[in-house]
Amino acid sequence: MKPGLRYRIFAFWLSVVSITTTLNGCAWFGDKTQRAEMMTIPEMTKTLATPSSAVNGQWPQPSWWEVFKAPALNRLISIALADNPNFKAATARLRQSQTMVDAQAAQLYPTVDANVSFSAQRFSANSTQAKLAGEHFRQLLINPLVLRYHLDFWGRDQAALEAAVGKSLAVETELADAKLLLASAVAASYFDLVAACEKQAIAEKIVADREALLALQQVRLASGLVTAVPFLQAKMALNAAQQIAVGARTDVDLHKNLLATLAGKGPDWGRSIVIERGVFSSRLALPADLPLRLLSHRPDVAAARLHAQAAAQEIKIAETAFYPDVNLVAFTGLHSVSMTDVLLQGSSLAYAVGPSIDFPIFEGGRLRANLSYQEAVYDAAVERYNGSLLHAVQEVADSFSRWREIDARLAEQQQSVTDAAETERLADSLNRTGLNDRTDLMLTRVEAHQQRFRLATLEGEHFKSAVQIIKALGGGYTEKTH
Repeated sequence: MKPGLRYRIFAFWLSVVSITTTLNGCAWFGDKTQRAEMMTIPEMTKTLATPSSAVNGQWPQPSWWEVFKAPALNRLISIALADNPNFKAATARLRQSQTMVDAQAAQLYPTVDANVSFSAQRFSANSTQAKLAGEHFRQLLINPLVLRYHLDFWGRDQAALEAAVGKSLAVETELADAKLLLASAVAASYFDLVAACEKQAIAEKIVADREALLALQQVRLASGLVTAVPFLQAKMALNAAQQIAVGARTDVDLHKNLLATLAGKGPDWGRSIVIERGVFSSRLALPADLPLRLLSHRPDVAAARLHAQAAAQEIKIAETAFYPDVNLVAFTGLHSVSMTDVLLQGSSLAYAVGPSIDFPIFEGGRLRANLSYQEAVYDAAVERYNGSLLHAVQEVADSFSRWREIDARLAEQQQSVTDAAETERLADSLNRTGLNDRTDLMLTRVEAHQQRFRLATLEGEHFKSAVQIIKALGGGYTEKTH
């Protein structure tokens, strides 16, 4: 058969198969099923009201912890972001995903390589190779230029690149989420430590007052002025105060240990942590467009959406497997069965160029199963995004409910501390004028310390609730696009 005729026959069958594949490709995919849909942000206008102290501009800032004006906290977060092992692992995963993008992008370009092969062979005298039966020969192949290029007619390589980019952006967003979680954990633990240190100092003052009261009751009991009941009551009160003081000291140690671990350090390092109270405002200034704009800034929600978008590209890749796969292959080189003439004779020159086409005819259901699998992966990714969005909305609503609760309780407790201080002042004045005894003065002093102890607890919760609001709103994260 003449070469021109063979080419025309090949082109004819290629056209027939291509047209048939294009027309029947959708039928090969099987019945279309309903895909999962991404939900919109639920309405929250009745749940959250914009405060009168609303501000404009970006809030929170990326370095949101600086709003607390606590240099010690800033240092702790900087150390944690530099040395925390889990955060380092997340950073390594980002580098890994970025290299996968580079590798996938390389699929869009032709590849050129070279190869050299040498073999010594003997055909069996009893084999089907009758013409070469019993013959010895050597074969040398030198191909200094081998070109391969995948012709992306159906967009498979482009979809694979989009999927790789989407996954890399998702990992980058997850890194931002890990940063937010780590910084939030450090800030919350730091404020727990501040409160614990303050409560420890107050508890020690209460113990000292209880010891003085016990000593006073012991003198009165020895003088016969009172029965043993006031003495025993003072002793029990001292025991309770000492237990609270021990608990406060333990809380200080535990929070220092936690901060040391978050910072990627050992417990001894935590003993050197310096405590500084922040000057955070008692009223939190919030953006006027809360919460819809800020919810889209949450890195966990953005990462879930990016994973779903990457899964959509994986469906496109699975669909292109139903169509012919075309590769362009070309080579040029020297081929010979003689070691002496391969470089000296032009007749050893060999070259070839042409397409290589693979037609998926019968795959036993493998392609359809892979497509169904990728569709299920997409549906699961979309539902994970929907779940992340609902969790984000709940977390925002919960954090504001908690903030309002702490804000109200803190205002009441501050009033209680003021009243206790006034009571202590009046008791001291009465004691100076001899209108009451020292026991009343010391009891009012203990009560004032106990009110300050409760205030320290609420102030710690106040700072932590502020951190929780910032975390719920995404911590100043700004999503990157591609």
